[in-house]
Amino acid sequence: MVLSLLKSMVTSSRSSATAEAEHTQKGQGAPRVFDFHGGIHPPEHKALSNRAPLVAAPLPREVVLPLSQHIGAPAQPLVEIGQRVKTGELIARAQGMISAPVHASITGVVTAIEPRQIPHVSGLEDQCIVIEREGEIDEWARLEAWRDWRQQEAQDLIQRLQDAGVVGQGGAGFPSAVKARVRERHAIDTLILNAAECEPYITADDLTMRTHPEALIEGLEILASLIGPECILIGIEDNKPEAVIALEQAIRARRADKRLPPLDSRLEVVVVPTKYPSGGEKQLIKLLTDREVPSRGLPADVGVVVHNPGTVRAVQRAVCFGEPMISRVVTLTGEALQHPHNVEARLGTSIADLLRLAAPAPTGIARLVMGGPMMGFTLESDALPIIKTTNCLLASSPESLPTPAVEQPCIRCGMCEQACPAELLPQQLYWFSKAREFDKAELYNLADCIECGACSYVCPSQIPLVQYYRFAKGEIRSAQHEARKSERARHRFEFKQARMAREEAEKEAKRQQRAQAAQKSATARAAADTTSAAPATTTAAAAQPAPATDIKAFKTARAAANIAVKKAEKALKAAQDGGESAESDIAKLEANVTAAKAKLASAESALKAASEASESAAPAAAPAADLKALKTARAAANIAVKKAEKALKTAQDSGEGDIPALEASVTDAKARLAKAEADLKAASESATPAASSTSATGAAALAADLKALKTARAAANIAVKKAEKALKTAQDSGEGDIPALEASVTEAKTRLAKAEGDLKAATDAAGAAQGADKGADKGPVASAAAGSAQTTDTGAAGSTVNAAAPAAAAPSADIKALKTARAAANIAVKKAEKALARASESGEGDIEDLQTLLATAQENLRAAEVRLTSAQADGTDAPPAAKGAGELIPEAPKAAAGSVGRGSMASNVTLSQAEIEASRAENLAKRHKQVTIAVKAAEAAHRKAEAALSKADDESRQRLATKVDRTRRNLEHARESLAEVQALVDAQ
Repeated sequence: MVLSLLKSMVTSSRSSATAEAEHTQKGQGAPRVFDFHGGIHPPEHKALSNRAPLVAAPLPREVVLPLSQHIGAPAQPLVEIGQRVKTGELIARAQGMISAPVHASITGVVTAIEPRQIPHVSGLEDQCIVIEREGEIDEWARLEAWRDWRQQEAQDLIQRLQDAGVVGQGGAGFPSAVKARVRERHAIDTLILNAAECEPYITADDLTMRTHPEALIEGLEILASLIGPECILIGIEDNKPEAVIALEQAIRARRADKRLPPLDSRLEVVVVPTKYPSGGEKQLIKLLTDREVPSRGLPADVGVVVHNPGTVRAVQRAVCFGEPMISRVVTLTGEALQHPHNVEARLGTSIADLLRLAAPAPTGIARLVMGGPMMGFTLESDALPIIKTTNCLLASSPESLPTPAVEQPCIRCGMCEQACPAELLPQQLYWFSKAREFDKAELYNLADCIECGACSYVCPSQIPLVQYYRFAKGEIRSAQHEARKSERARHRFEFKQARMAREEAEKEAKRQQRAQAAQKSATARAAADTTSAAPATTTAAAAQPAPATDIKAFKTARAAANIAVKKAEKALKAAQDGGESAESDIAKLEANVTAAKAKLASAESALKAASEASESAAPAAAPAADLKALKTARAAANIAVKKAEKALKTAQDSGEGDIPALEASVTDAKARLAKAEADLKAASESATPAASSTSATGAAALAADLKALKTARAAANIAVKKAEKALKTAQDSGEGDIPALEASVTEAKTRLAKAEGDLKAATDAAGAAQGADKGADKGPVASAAAGSAQTTDTGAAGSTVNAAAPAAAAPSADIKALKTARAAANIAVKKAEKALARASESGEGDIEDLQTLLATAQENLRAAEVRLTSAQADGTDAPPAAKGAGELIPEAPKAAAGSVGRGSMASNVTLSQAEIEASRAENLAKRHKQVTIAVKAAEAAHRKAEAALSKADDESRQRLATKVDRTRRNLEHARESLAEVQALVDAQ
């Protein structure tokens, strides 16, 4: 019985459609109407709301404007809380191409910018701007009105649609400005006004066409001037006779108006049979043009553009009157309303306020639906705003929209296939969706389902087929998103691997070059050492730091020779195992192995000889090496104690592990630490007399102490800043142990004060020592000169050489140390620049701290370069070293008045005021250049993050929004730093 009734319904729908088409074709000159597959005839219920005229809703007291009222990226707020805005004023700008701005729909004050629940099928929250109306005024901020819009350029008209925030009011809210550019990529010959409005209950387009037909005709002319179609077709169902008459009268009046130019395109009203879903985009195109939009295609692919009446009117208001899209026509209907009608309401108006205009029945609303009964979705609350795509609010009674029946098994009747307007196989799609066989559902063109609900409507088993299809589409989208993420991760991994391989290859090439250079240098020095130096010069040479350098070079040469031997042997073995190389090649490889082994033997001999010479010539270096080894042992023992204590604490907290054994290991580690500290103390005490015997050693120790104290002061300063930052963060967020953080700040400041006091005391002591050195510099030099002048025999000459050799070695050691310091400072600058560039590009990290770090590194580099330059300049004026046994050292020149003595590290270089100013100017220029680069990098990172957010789906939007906020803060910090540096530059 039910099956026969359903079959008769579908059959009658097809026969009636055919009869209507034949009847239409009989009219002379009437355009031909075609048919589409399937379709149903549900009860219309349009008479509930289309009998009352269209009225304007009162201005709301408050509006809630979501930033995502359209398809694509959400808009970005431009206003702040407490700011006064006018009606039509821009409050959020579009983000990206597929996006639309948001305008204030009332005059008032912004009271909140926060997440609120929006009218969406998901029921989730989204960022919204809340405006409270200010009194009874409605002060407008319109755009420039273009009544004579034909004088405007096409690009200006398109930009007006974008600036006015016009989007499609009949579907997903696609930006109209993007549709207006379709001619750039497709040849369009037909513009269709979709006035079918096939969904039951909804009459918003019907009342719009009755009330504003002239505006619709002008809006179609504007769109036609942008698209350039050959004809304009208005497709309207035959159940809207009043709208048909109003449109035809408006067309005749437009053609009769001689003040306006004639229409460029053929404009016709085409009446189509009433059948659901004839208002579907693809179905209406089939009805009017007999063209089928390809699978996964767009109407533009067949030369057609489709617009909704509400959208066309919004286009006309935006162009001719400069009014942004701040309102729309909404149908208030349903059996639960006593006065259903249509209203033009401001966007953001509460649904509850609109429903009160239609007088809800005393029995209440059983179910509230946004949209129609076929494609709409249920709202759980009426405390939601209307948006740009809200066309109907359906308040139903229990009888009109009853609770869905219990789903029964499919009986394979095939009625869903006969009703499907997309010519799909709903039964197969149902099986695949239910079994989670999404790949098969895709093969059966699940993406072409328009979710019209016709299959669910005719299903005798009450299966909610559309819900299954929506579930399958969501799962497919999630899988595609994960696949894209995986592909991007794979690409990043491959790029990283390639970069690491390239860097490793470059490092290996540099290592080989250094090894070859060291080998050549070692060979040359070994040859020079074997042919030079008589025994009388051994004592003077022993005081030079060269042997340590030679030993290091010999070790490098020995390692390089060893690697060359292994490579030669490996190449020979590969040739012998392969059996494909000629005998001459193998002989050549064997010769290479022999030569490499000879080089290795030579390098080992040279290293052995240099080591023996170093051990016999420099016994004084042993205490320093011992002290260094003991310090290393003490540090290793300390680390071992900490590791053992940590392992013991972990075992005690978890209750697992051999606790007695761990306690014994802690005791053993502490004993080793105590022994290492005792050995270090004894070695330090024994080394103290020897260290105090020479002023050079004392100066070096003093410089090392000053450096250590400066490092401690810097570390304490950083600790204070970190503690203050953590305290401020906790106070702002209201979370965390604020008293403990305050205590940590106090403790850090105490440590900083102690470090500064220790550094000041050490600096004063160093200054006193340097003052003593100034007087001592003259005495020994003069006496040494006098002694050298009076000494004439060979023994006296040798004694003089031995006494002067340490003093001659000191400038060389100083310059080498200064070069090392300059190289370390240069590396620190490069590392800081690289870290700042990486943070600026990724938008992660504290750019302000990195900029401070870079500035500090640049200052240190400049200071190191100044010290090195000064030391090198002074080194050229130093007395020459001993040339050999028996040669007298000439008399040293007297120091000039006002000359400054130098310690072992030449750290007390005196600079003139001009040099200081030049150094500051150079550092400031470098700083300005670096901060400018940082600002550009931060801007690029922010734009990149915004672009990623505009293309993101719902899952990753929150994460990307956080990244956008972080990159924005970094950009602000970078700009503030640039402003500060620019102010310093201007002041200079």
